[in-house]
Amino acid sequence: MLKYSLKATALFPITIYRGCQWLSSRAWRRHTNDYYKKATALILYLFGGLPLTVFVLLELVIFANARLMADPLEPVISLPELATGHFNRIKLPGYMPNPAPQDVQLADISREHRYQQLLETFSPTIIQKIGHQPLWDVPTDIFFDSDTDPRNNVDNALARGTLPSVVYGEVIAETDDSYYLAYMLYHIKDYDSPLREALSNMTYHDSDNEGLQLRVDKASMKVALVETWFHNRFFLCNSHGESSGTEPIQSRALFEDDNHVIIYTQAMGHGIRCAEERDFLKLATHTKILRHNSRHTHREQLRVDGISQFSISYRLASLKPWYEMARNFRPSGKGKQSLFEDSLVIGTDSLGRQVQVGKYIAGRDFDRRGWSRPKPPWSWDDRWDDIPVGTWHLDPARAFSSHTGEKLSDNYLYNAPASMMLDQRRDTSKYGVTPSNINSGRHSNLAHQSAPQKSHANRETSKINLQVKKYINRLINSLG
Repeated sequence: MLKYSLKATALFPITIYRGCQWLSSRAWRRHTNDYYKKATALILYLFGGLPLTVFVLLELVIFANARLMADPLEPVISLPELATGHFNRIKLPGYMPNPAPQDVQLADISREHRYQQLLETFSPTIIQKIGHQPLWDVPTDIFFDSDTDPRNNVDNALARGTLPSVVYGEVIAETDDSYYLAYMLYHIKDYDSPLREALSNMTYHDSDNEGLQLRVDKASMKVALVETWFHNRFFLCNSHGESSGTEPIQSRALFEDDNHVIIYTQAMGHGIRCAEERDFLKLATHTKILRHNSRHTHREQLRVDGISQFSISYRLASLKPWYEMARNFRPSGKGKQSLFEDSLVIGTDSLGRQVQVGKYIAGRDFDRRGWSRPKPPWSWDDRWDDIPVGTWHLDPARAFSSHTGEKLSDNYLYNAPASMMLDQRRDTSKYGVTPSNINSGRHSNLAHQSAPQKSHANRETSKINLQVKKYINRLINSLG
């Protein structure tokens, strides 16, 4: 009996199909033609048994991946040491009260200083996990070696043995009701466990680039929405855990103080998502906690090792040099020196001319023409959502409206990536000029995905669709 049970469990796809046959036999009378029984069994399997089989297989893959390739076991830190009395306010190890005022003072200062204050005020707290190659887990400046060619970054980083802690930050847009802030973490190399690297060369590559965008509500001057980029998926989170748009809420947003969202960055693959309480249980080893310079009176230099550090400072760098070089791309190949490779059509300029920009961050492993190649933020494209490629970064109001179902203003008072990349404006005083192909509502000017879907910014998404997306998010999160 035990042997039979084990065999049935191991061959569960066959067991599930036989279960469908049994149900079909019970549903029909004995004298019914076998044709009807077989047809009924097939229908039951296609609509019930097959989805169940796929689900069980995926759960087994998740379980095996967690056991074979998960992070090392670590001592735990109990949640009572982290809680602040607010359900979404956390004090992580290394936390110190912010020496700067928490209220945002924006009156009577220039736009440049106002936006810099916003970037510092809402700078994220970063939990950076460390893998078996710590140097590749340091978020840094793509120009750390003082040149604009990322193809030599791996060699130059190895020669130095250390890297500065840098996070890219930019106020990308301002509308009547919102500020949109982007933060981006560039790593020199994406790598994987030795086993998965041996199985496929698609699991690692030179350069890695993932990040997040925030919507700061002008009325309250608080972070209203957070969306991260996690392995070709947008993960949405907010403070109340609900969404009426096309994307499910992955988790609640947790903060240090009132303004600094806590994000979790994987070791090796560097997927970024909002931190969850379970992440705080494994901070004792293989963890670096980074906060912006302005939040530290004592700054700790990041050590390239697996020993946990909780008071590391990072410097903010601007994305404007990326925008300025976006059109300076070259086809993939050897002997090139551009920052970007290959082309992506993102829209049209104010004269109606098609605009092409670099699609990938350049690398020596350019011959891997897969989904895994590192991309700048305007190339991030979630094939499970309903907005065109480029929209998330160039038209954040539309992207957040679609993903959350909220009716947000799309009257842009400022839009740096659209102005600089589509119309090549360099004078910061002109960034306030409304980008013609964003604000006019001609969203078709933005390039669509290879398999575009109809976009309805505020349509009601079925609960089943949201649950499917949430499960896909869980699968991607679990497999890394």
